[in-house]
Amino acid sequence: MLDPSRKLFRWGPISACPLFMYPTIETSFSPMKKIFDVCYPESLIFFKDNKVTWLLDNQGFIDRSKEFVEKNILNKTKRNRYYQLWKRSSEELLRLFDEIENQKLFLLDKEDLKKLFKKFAKVYHRWWTITMTVELVTVSAEPLLSEKLKPYFPDEHPKDFNKAFAILTSPLVLTFYRKEQRDLINILLLSKDKQNQALKNHQKNYHWIYNSYSKASALDVEYFNDELEKLKKVDYKKIFEEIESYDKNIRKDKEIIVKKINPKKEILELVSIVERFSQLQDERKMNNFKADYFLEIFVREFAKRTGVSPEDLKLLTTNEFEESLNFIEEGIIKKRKESFVIIADDETIEEVFEKKAVTIAQMYSEIPRINESIVHGVLASTGDTYYFRGTAKVVLTIDQIDKLEEGDILITTMTSPDFVIGMKKAGAIITDTGGILCHAAIVSRELKKPCIVGTGIATKVIRDGDVVELHCGRGTVRIIKH
Repeated sequence: MLDPSRKLFRWGPISACPLFMYPTIETSFSPMKKIFDVCYPESLIFFKDNKVTWLLDNQGFIDRSKEFVEKNILNKTKRNRYYQLWKRSSEELLRLFDEIENQKLFLLDKEDLKKLFKKFAKVYHRWWTITMTVELVTVSAEPLLSEKLKPYFPDEHPKDFNKAFAILTSPLVLTFYRKEQRDLINILLLSKDKQNQALKNHQKNYHWIYNSYSKASALDVEYFNDELEKLKKVDYKKIFEEIESYDKNIRKDKEIIVKKINPKKEILELVSIVERFSQLQDERKMNNFKADYFLEIFVREFAKRTGVSPEDLKLLTTNEFEESLNFIEEGIIKKRKESFVIIADDETIEEVFEKKAVTIAQMYSEIPRINESIVHGVLASTGDTYYFRGTAKVVLTIDQIDKLEEGDILITTMTSPDFVIGMKKAGAIITDTGGILCHAAIVSRELKKPCIVGTGIATKVIRDGDVVELHCGRGTVRIIKH
């Protein structure tokens, strides 16, 4: 088991249910190792209070990351094979979405419904086996690129290097959130007689956009119509122009930096890899949340047939859920409701409950609140200002996002796509975890908002209502007033 005295890599806590998370857990070990000869190191995964936290030995994770990159990414032939595996698994998943969407699940008999879910689970797991490797690339590729680029900026201020690094690693395509916003504004630019049908098409294309690892739903036309009304109150044409010019501007900025420093070919190749994985990470989130929508559909149909509530069915693993039409292990739902721990490696995945789970959780409990006035992190986005001062709001789950008011500083462990609503309102973002390619970093750069990630302790030090100041050169956060 992990040594709690060593530095640990901590993902979460984030809102999640076992059924939506299990595909990522089951595929990150032996299935991944069979394809790539490398997988995630030993992990402890805690489920409690509808949240999940994933722990790994930090150095062990870095070592596995380096091994994965060496074996599967640095060599061009192997890298192209990887990209092809990704492409094929994604295309297979999207075809399956279309197949399920054309089915009326309530008309299927029990065996056909079970067979369809089994097919979904098989394809979805195969897709996760490929796409869960993203972190195994970015954990080591990002610092490797930073190390190789720094000698090209010997006389530059740290802010200039951080900004250049962020630009070089930014994807050339929009995240799906910005694409959705662009397409929504496009509707306002149409003649009124065409807007209603365009809005229905938009809802069909983006109804899944705020799904999460704990729940999924289809946003209705009224939701997007309300968003249109909000856009009418701002300079939406200016926003549209900024979005439309993003790829052109970022490409130009990259060219200026490359021309200035004239790096070696091998460094440009590494820049391209890191940039590509930034894009793949966003693509993965998009297909993940589309899949969650279909998982939710299955859950609702299974609930009708079993008499078990959707919330309870979401406490099952993939295999247990598949069998739930016939059989559910006695007491398993009750045990998972309280809390449980998964101990996983490339040979076994073991669940631990009750007293043993509590004991393990206490061994790896969060660090206590720390008395510090300055927090250090990684500058992920400078925004439009060197300093940014505002009121902090600590948001640990999506259920707390409403406490954010326009211009507040969002303090959280990490962001996920369902946090974007709050990120748009926030004046700046600070996270405990993450690097230059994490979700918070990518979205913040796109929104042009200051962002500092990887602080480790921001949520332990900063309290709701604190006045804090980001130094967008050093990557530090200073608490001005408690």
